[in-house]
Amino acid sequence: MTKSGEAKARYALGLFVSADQLERALTELRETGLPLAQIKVIMPPLSSGANPSWSERAAALGADTWVASESANRRGDSGVHCPWDFAPVHLSQRESATKRDVMPDFHIWALERHAQQLDRHLRRGGAIAIVEVRNDGEERAAYSALLRHATAGVQTHEVSRHS
Repeated sequence: MTKSGEAKARYALGLFVSADQLERALTELRETGLPLAQIKVIMPPLSSGANPSWSERAAALGADTWVASESANRRGDSGVHCPWDFAPVHLSQRESATKRDVMPDFHIWALERHAQQLDRHLRRGGAIAIVEVRNDGEERAAYSALLRHATAGVQTHEVSRHS
């Protein structure tokens, strides 16, 4: 149950092991009419042994793309450990952008139920697509594309959005 002034945001997360899979999923999502503004892509840090094709293809993805890096401050504002920071790949993105722009309350949410799977996936060099779904039609389209192409898994999340 949400408090007054809060709403829920729904997200579908696709875990990808190759840039080809990610490109196919994003193409399919675009064809359904889902706005690219609702899609965020997190690329693994290259130092983790990630495939360099992630960074080579980032500009062509068309979605808001972020690169993960090990957090220097491993605790968020609320004191909750969050192992990752995200920096925008494209210079046109805001200078002050933070991981909260990828997914609300990520700094708090990051240790909950599926976070360990996401952490392992990034450490192994995989990428994550985060799709905000705003209605049932978008949810069906997003899950369909991600289930078809995200061979490392698909997660769904509902998080509080403070207004």
